[in-house]
Amino acid sequence: CDSLNILENSKTILVEKFTGHKCSNCPEATRKLKELQQLYGNNIIPVAIHPGSLIEFTGTDSNYPYNFTTSPSDIIANDMGAIYLPLGTINRIPGGNSNRCFTKENWGSEIHKLLYDSEGNPLARSFNIEINTSFNETNKELTIETDIESLDDVIENYKFALIIIEDSIIAPQIDGTEYIENYEHNHIYRCAINGTYGESINLESNVTLTTTHTMIFNTDYNSNWTVDWNNISNCYVVAYIYNDESLIIEESRKKQIINE
Repeated sequence: CDSLNILENSKTILVEKFTGHKCSNCPEATRKLKELQQLYGNNIIPVAIHPGSLIEFTGTDSNYPYNFTTSPSDIIANDMGAIYLPLGTINRIPGGNSNRCFTKENWGSEIHKLLYDSEGNPLARSFNIEINTSFNETNKELTIETDIESLDDVIENYKFALIIIEDSIIAPQIDGTEYIENYEHNHIYRCAINGTYGESINLESNVTLTTTHTMIFNTDYNSNWTVDWNNISNCYVVAYIYNDESLIIEESRKKQIINE
């Protein structure tokens, strides 16, 4: 289907899809999310999280050797209410089927309500986020500079979080009754850069706040990253701002680490 006419200054929605490589219904949720991406384009940023607490769907064995779980993503999955799969948060708004988690049938309607008003007009975003990355190939060090600008009067307390996601991981997946050995896993949550839930930020209206963060791609951040790990070209930085009291995400941005 054709993309809707989303304006440049409209919001971007973070969709955390809780999934598992042993979850037979999860690929269908992935296909649903692809449909929504075709509809809403870059106004959706998906993140795929494999909850470690649901070991029957995310555990490893000889048929499913790749470990997609991480400590920060496990915490988020538990806090958001991912008690079964597949589920997903939509900017972490409350009112889902389980805490802040919605089933795939409700993702589209919840996204639409966050992007458009009752008359079908695009809702303007409250923040601008710009990400610039610099990567040192020798020591695998990534430097992230982020410019954050509030477009409204700031009266609430906000937090700012940075994570890494990865596309094109080839590993087994069950899809319905079919075992797919070379399934392509995308948007995989890899690590938190500035803590599971980020850090508090001080914002002033129409004033740009610049933050700088660094990380080295090694096993301190993710056990699957080794000295010969070379998939950095498939990785992205995702930045998001959320209200510290409501936990609702206000704006997100995604940037490829190595620009082609």
